[in-house]
Parts: sequence; structure tokens; C-alpha cells
Amino acid sequence: MFERLGYRLTGSVLIWDVLLTLLCLYGASRIRLELELGKDLGLQHVQLPWQIYLSVGLIWIVIFLLLIPQRALFVSNLIEATGRLVAAVALANLSFAGLLYLSLRDVSRLQFIYFAIADLIVLLLFHLVVRSYLRFRHSNGWQRRVLLVGGGTTTHQLVQEFARRPWAGVRVVGYTSDQPAVDGSPVPCLGTVDATPQIITGSRIDEVIFTLPPQQQEQIVRLSLQLQQYPVMLHMVPGVLDLAFARTPVETLGGVPLISLRESALNEMQRVFKRLFDIVASAFLLLLLAPLMVIIALLIRIESPGPVFFRQERIGEHGRRFKMLKFRSMYQDAEQRWLEVARRDVDGRLVHKTNDDPRVTRIGRKLRRTSLDELPQLINVLRGEMSLVGPRPEMPYIALEYEPWQWQRFRVPPGITGWWQVNGRSDKPMHLHTEDDLYYIQNYSFWLDLRILLKTVIVVLSGHGAY
Repeated sequence: MFERLGYRLTGSVLIWDVLLTLLCLYGASRIRLELELGKDLGLQHVQLPWQIYLSVGLIWIVIFLLLIPQRALFVSNLIEATGRLVAAVALANLSFAGLLYLSLRDVSRLQFIYFAIADLIVLLLFHLVVRSYLRFRHSNGWQRRVLLVGGGTTTHQLVQEFARRPWAGVRVVGYTSDQPAVDGSPVPCLGTVDATPQIITGSRIDEVIFTLPPQQQEQIVRLSLQLQQYPVMLHMVPGVLDLAFARTPVETLGGVPLISLRESALNEMQRVFKRLFDIVASAFLLLLLAPLMVIIALLIRIESPGPVFFRQERIGEHGRRFKMLKFRSMYQDAEQRWLEVARRDVDGRLVHKTNDDPRVTRIGRKLRRTSLDELPQLINVLRGEMSLVGPRPEMPYIALEYEPWQWQRFRVPPGITGWWQVNGRSDKPMHLHTEDDLYYIQNYSFWLDLRILLKTVIVVLSGHGAY
């Protein structure tokens, strides 16, 4: 929980630290020319080659990464945080001085001093601004709201630990318990344990932590599965270790171990790398395919009245809802006519797609066969609502019929294509998709994404299984 928040915070600050450091390095060369404190030097004597800038950036990244596990730059004590930052800047600049000694010994000493002073002042001011902004944001309600399920000393201990970490922006709203409320509790009791789902909805809860004792294992299992369909993160104080799903992180909060039951199946490095690839690839594809998309839009408008794009609410990562974009392949009243084609298989599960759907237009059928109707979803990818590869985002009325284990497919960002699309596509009914999605989640790697993208091109060109 805190690891996720800490890594994301320090990762974004790291980018700005490096950029500001390089800006100070360039500014030092300009200051050396303007201040008449040393020998008169020309521009060619104070300009540094690009390799030096790259080396300085790498030096600062390495030193900063050494501090990330402790989130040392955003501890609650301002004096301690300042001391750590000063030490980091001093270590980075000493490393830079050693690099200059081994490479460019004729670099102006004044120029190095200007850089070291400017870098320290600028980064101190920047980190002070970041800390002030975080405190302002959290004091104005921009916080993740936490509900503790269970009472007792563990609940009170967790409340105190959250209060000691204001940088995380976490607020404990209250707790649910079947025991009588204790006088003097730092947070209110909001109801019984069984009322947790209703409290989550009514109090806009973002994270749930189970602090129930091991004796209530059956209740924990039932409630945790029930909450899979809510857009909240789930954590627990361990005791029922079989609830710790694959790739589930464990961390300690003030001596209390926490198991995350619903953290993303991707670690931070995988998530960042996947997101960067999605941004670059989707932006490139949108530019490359823009002429084709314009032609498709014109053909849709010519054949039937209605909008070019079809926007439909879907369920994405962690149960969050968003509007997925597609080229409209059906007549305008298709939503009202879905009962005409909806049917159930022999097991009573809902099947909503058929290969002879009367609501599909002539152009729409061709778009579906070639999967060109999916192209606008590149915009969803660029906006961060989807990924190029992942489980398909589900329609809410279908997700309502999910069994609890099927909600595990929402542990990663939904994708335009995925493992089940390249292993059967629409030939498989809805309830069999989940097993393929869970295989993808359990075996995720960037190379698996590339393999799926390559197989997608082959499957689309063959036109197999799409309608």
C-alpha cells in the first residue's frame, strides 16, 4: 500500500530532480561567463559535452534510487528529510567531481562550485514546494479514504501509523466491527462487518484493510470475495495466508504486516515500462492510421444516420468504469435491441455476441471482420484507461453475473487485444475468456505482450473468429 504510493511519488520527483540538476549544470556555464570572479574564459572553455550531461543524470538517478526504499526524502520530519537531501546532493556532486578529474581536468573550478551551490538550492526549494503542495492537497480532501474491517488494538495501531505518514495522503474514515464501540477510539465505528459493502459505497472508500482475527476466517473469505466487484483496494493483517494471491506484495506498517489482496499484478517497473510503451505506440499508430480512420468515419456516416463513434461504459482495472470508444458498427438503436440477440448457453451463462446479429450494418460487419472498429480505442490507451494488451474491458451487466474468482481479471489494465483474442477470439463464450485472462496475468512479461501483438496481426489478417 505505502510501497505503491511511495514509489510513484518518488519516481515522479526523480524525473524533475534530474531535469533541474541538468538545468543547473547548464546555468553554471552561463554564470561563469557573466560573473567576473576568475580568469576571462570564452564560451568554448565552459561548455560541456553531452556525455557529461548524460553522466550527471545517471549519477543522480543511481543515488536517488538508493533512497527510494526508505522514501527518505518524504519522511514526516522536515529536518531529517532536508539532511538526507543535502547528503544525496553532496554525494552526487562528489561523484561528478571525480568524473571530471578522470575525464575533463581543465573544467573551471568556479563553474563546478556554481553548479554545486545552484543544484543544492534549487533542489531544496523544489522539495520544499512538493512537500507543501502535498500537505495542501491532503488537507483539502485529496486523500485516499480507508476503511478498517475489525476492531481492537490492531485497528488503533494502524490508525496511529497512518497519522504518522501525512505524505501518503491516506485518511482512515472509520471501522466496522461486530463488537461494541470503544470509548475514546480515534475513528468512529460505522457499522457491523456485514454492512461493509454498503459503507464502502456510501462513504466513497478507496482502500479496505481487514483486521479481523483468524477465528473469523470464514467471514474474511466471504467478504473479500464479495468486495471483488467494488472498485477498492483490499489488504489484510495476515492470518489467512491462502488469501494471498500470486504476485501479492507484503509490507510492514509500524510492525503490523499487511498482505495486499488486490494490488496490481504488475510491479512498478513493469507498470511504468508498459505505460511508456503504450503511450509511444498508440501515439505513433494514431498518426499513422489517421487517414484510414477518416475514410472509415466517412463510410459510416454515408451508410446510416448516427454518430461515427460508439461510446460504451466498460469496467476496467480494479473495477473502475470508463467510456470505451469504437467505430459504430451497428444501427443507432442497437442498444435498445440487445435482447433480440442475447441468449444463454447450456450452463445458463449470458452470451451476447452472435455471428448473424441483425443490428450490425454492412460496413460494420466488414469493420468487425478486420477489427478496424477497435482503432478508436487507441485514444483510450493514450488517455491511460486501457493498454494495448490486456484482458478485454467487460460490460457492466455481464460483470454482474461474474463468479467471485472472475473479478481477478481486473488486476491489470484492460487491453485492445489479449491472450484470449489470439487463441479463439469471439469463437469462445464469455465465461471461458477469464481463464485465458488469468493465464496472461500469472505469466505477464513485456515479451508476452510483444508476442500477443504479433499474433494479433496474424489473427486479424486471417479474419478468424471475429464478428
